[in-house]
Amino acid sequence: VEVTPLSEGMTLGHFGVFASEHSLTTSFNNDAVRGEFAVTFRAKASGELSRMLQVSGRITKAEAYSALEGRQSVALRFNGAEGPVVSGVGFELYQNRPNPWVGRTQIGFHLPEATEATLTVFDESGRIVWTQRGQFAKGYNAFNVDRSLLEVPGVLYYRVETPTDSAVRKMIQTK
Repeated sequence: VEVTPLSEGMTLGHFGVFASEHSLTTSFNNDAVRGEFAVTFRAKASGELSRMLQVSGRITKAEAYSALEGRQSVALRFNGAEGPVVSGVGFELYQNRPNPWVGRTQIGFHLPEATEATLTVFDESGRIVWTQRGQFAKGYNAFNVDRSLLEVPGVLYYRVETPTDSAVRKMIQTK
């Protein structure tokens, strides 16, 4: 319904609202002031906001920077009857870039904790055409896919799995 900048110097021009994606982005640069803002929502369903809203790096990286402390994480604070709940970025699988692709593409994902992850690529019939596994750090990671490893043009699906999470996206490899 409304975004309200709370920090000195912060304006509505520091925000991007993507209604079709149900997303809000912000970028604010001021070493003297912490970037704080309030968001007013209209509920379309009942439930706990801390379970319905999340920080995401899908559109822009979910990072904050401090001149003294360097890169910092971003989180939402929900003040409930049982005390505050802090929610940060969880597991996320991003769209490969570029897409469509010819020679090489990168499949990015975010891990809330360091763990093993497996990338599996499928063709349209569900046949596995390529798999790669590795150990990854907490935060942003990526699999690099080269055409020489995956010579199956057309619509493909990729899944990234960890011991606790899994997500699937679609990509297109052209000739």
